[in-house]
Amino acid sequence: MDLSDRYLKWKENGGHAKFLATVAAAGLTPPAVYASGRFPNVPLILFVPIGGLIGYAVSSAISYVTIQGAAHTAQSFTFPATTGHYANEHSEIMTLEARGDFKGAVAAWEAVAVAEPDNPWPLVRSAELYADKLNDPAMALERFRVARSLPLVKPELTRYTSQKVINLLLGPMNDPGRAMVELRKLIDQFPDSREADGARDALRNLKAKIPND
Repeated sequence: MDLSDRYLKWKENGGHAKFLATVAAAGLTPPAVYASGRFPNVPLILFVPIGGLIGYAVSSAISYVTIQGAAHTAQSFTFPATTGHYANEHSEIMTLEARGDFKGAVAAWEAVAVAEPDNPWPLVRSAELYADKLNDPAMALERFRVARSLPLVKPELTRYTSQKVINLLLGPMNDPGRAMVELRKLIDQFPDSREADGARDALRNLKAKIPND
């Protein structure tokens, strides 16, 4: 990890805010103590490190709560909670994505998938990158299908990956026949779901178009 990566990781973990809070508290505590009139016989210089420690402790607590909250929010959009596995933080892969190194990010996610064979999340993330960034719908389709085939995948993720498969087949793969098979499968698996309602509409539209082709 080079210096820039270390800085990004430090900043992502709240290091910048902690530093500012520590300096601010160290500088403000002595004047505050003096103004309060308490501890008149104690040299004010001693309150500099005390204030710094207080600022660091408070900022660390706030940073922890904020980061945890953000992680849970992100989790609701990126599915780790629906897979039955906790998605470990992979800030180094996120850094690759932020830099636009999508091939490197895909390779890294797939290495995680090998290391965690029961966890569909890294496969889903690599599939999304193949589809959205690398213009490789065939690889995206394969990764989504492998992810949903894992034994411990929860229904929410199965529905999501099935929709992604259908979108690829109807879009860049241009394979309506296989898309219809996937739509029927989604309806059969989750007949009362919102996704199934959409699948029925899509299936009707496809059937209506076939005689005109």
